[in-house]
Amino acid sequence: MIQEIEKPYYTIYPSIYCSGVIYVNDVPAFTWFGKENTEGDGGYGGAIPINNLVLESGKYQVRGKMFPRYGNKSLTEEEYMSIEFYKASAVPEKWKSSRVEYIPKLESPWNGLSDGINHPYFEIATEIEVTLPFVLDGWQKSVELTTIDKKILFKEVLKYYQQIHAVLKTHNAAKFLELSKEKMQLQEQAFYFTNERKKDFREGALKLFNQKLELLPLVASELTLEIIGHGKLVRLMRTDGTEPLQFKSPKPLEQSNIELEVKLHKRSEEKGFSII
Repeated sequence: MIQEIEKPYYTIYPSIYCSGVIYVNDVPAFTWFGKENTEGDGGYGGAIPINNLVLESGKYQVRGKMFPRYGNKSLTEEEYMSIEFYKASAVPEKWKSSRVEYIPKLESPWNGLSDGINHPYFEIATEIEVTLPFVLDGWQKSVELTTIDKKILFKEVLKYYQQIHAVLKTHNAAKFLELSKEKMQLQEQAFYFTNERKKDFREGALKLFNQKLELLPLVASELTLEIIGHGKLVRLMRTDGTEPLQFKSPKPLEQSNIELEVKLHKRSEEKGFSII
């Protein structure tokens, strides 16, 4: 029997030693591509909160899609992916005592994909059930985007990304926070933010913008369109699998570029696109 806890905070904990994407239903929770993901020890491990992706109580599919490392065309027996599933109380004094792994770890074969087949990708999947004390006002009732011609949709989405890019290029933190207002409100509710936590979040954004980092250019021919969220969300991605909006790393030998994750939706045709 799953333990009932106050202010449940759900996370997935992927360990990725390949390129890959982790989905909750069809919404990407985490994407791991790029040049730092090369042969050797390059990999990722860390907790990814998902309250803001599930939005409400229910059953959800979690999928991990494995792709070859940067520069490779197929997966090898060396590549590996696993996902662990935890929940805990968001109440600080109850966090450690309440933390529990509520379903078994999901992982790719321990002996690797050594069946003699050149796999361009491999998928692992399971189902989770979450119980939350709220129903978040996310993209459930947003405009259905699959009915729009993809070429027209791409132009509309690109135009909005270009607006965001212009804001980032001038390091206008206040404007970017205003554009991100819906997303921030969703996260504040999903993760039970206190006023202090809200303040810390905003100060973190200001600190990033105050570094005045150089921004990568936004080139239409290097971008692809993805419709997700059961047709209610859309995003652009670079053809190499990384985010379109990236600040160049201040220490390129020590860390990768700083990628800003953006998903868009339309609450109505009249309101147009907004970040969610």
